[in-house]
Amino acid sequence: MRKTGLYFLLVFALCADGWKYEKTAGGAIAYTRPVPNSKFREYKVETEVDATLTQVVAVLMDVSSLPQWVDRCSEATILKEISPTESITRTVTASPFPLKDREAISHGRLTQNPNTKVVVLESSGRFDYLPLNPKYERVHTVRGRWVLTPKPNGKVHIQLIGHTDPGGVIPAAIANQFVVMIPLNTIKNLRTQIKKEKYAKVKLKYIRE
Repeated sequence: MRKTGLYFLLVFALCADGWKYEKTAGGAIAYTRPVPNSKFREYKVETEVDATLTQVVAVLMDVSSLPQWVDRCSEATILKEISPTESITRTVTASPFPLKDREAISHGRLTQNPNTKVVVLESSGRFDYLPLNPKYERVHTVRGRWVLTPKPNGKVHIQLIGHTDPGGVIPAAIANQFVVMIPLNTIKNLRTQIKKEKYAKVKLKYIRE
């Protein structure tokens, strides 16, 4: 009963901030809300995983492996590594036929609060970083934020917030169907990805547990 009460308090608090509850699946809760001057909705997904901060960060920063767990991601490469915690990346997202696949260029930067140890990975679009490729539709707007909060019970609370304008001709009704599906599937896949052996004993100098 207590957990049920806390759940509804959380839903109410988020809805009060403009978030609308959409779906619960695989241990994650998804919300959306409108974005001013955009026909595409913003999404928020929250969950908890049994892992260390280092494990989760190692997965997020392993760009070449993103297609293994990020839903519909078919390509991912680092275009420029500014530092171990900052880079410009290129990703390709598969689109349903007959739409072109979406190509996104993003600038990402990871930081950790030295007191709370909360880790934040923020990314924003760099539309003009590369010349347009006619094979793809360049994503106009990319904005994402991962917030990783360590819990005393050996878990990490994950919050993912994002907003994307996929560019090109695509009905908002179709795009908004993926707004919930893609992040929920991504979080589900992340749970499996962090259990892989290569992340179990990884050490990152820039992360404090």
